[in-house]
Amino acid sequence: MDPAIDINETDFDLSVKLYNVLGKILRKLRKQAGKQPYSTTEQATMALLDSNGQMLPSELAEAHHISAQGISQIVNRLFDQEVIDKHPDQTDKRKVYLSLTKKGQQALLNIRISRSKWLAGTVSDQLSPKEKNILKEAVEILGRLAEN
Repeated sequence: MDPAIDINETDFDLSVKLYNVLGKILRKLRKQAGKQPYSTTEQATMALLDSNGQMLPSELAEAHHISAQGISQIVNRLFDQEVIDKHPDQTDKRKVYLSLTKKGQQALLNIRISRSKWLAGTVSDQLSPKEKNILKEAVEILGRLAEN
């Protein structure tokens, strides 16, 4: 363990294991979404627009930690597929807000349903009632970590 990190070794090891398990689960969730016409970044962009209502391309680029040119390519592909809409700002016509279309909302919902079905099936098939209760508590704890 790096001596510059001021964490006890047990907590550090737990964090590494948690990180690895979460990574595996996320990869499986992405895979379970099936063959989608949208890349992972495009799906994440759609999810950001869904949760925020509308955003500027610069806000999306910042959220993804990518260049303006990179987000422009993503936005153009999603616009061409009619899953996002562009709305000029009423006061500053140079600004263009992006939002999900109904088609985009439905596509995102389908992706989420596919992932949720796999996860629900796995939980149902693989875990005992006792383990499900432990998982329920763990989800609440993970939620607190996510808010930190």
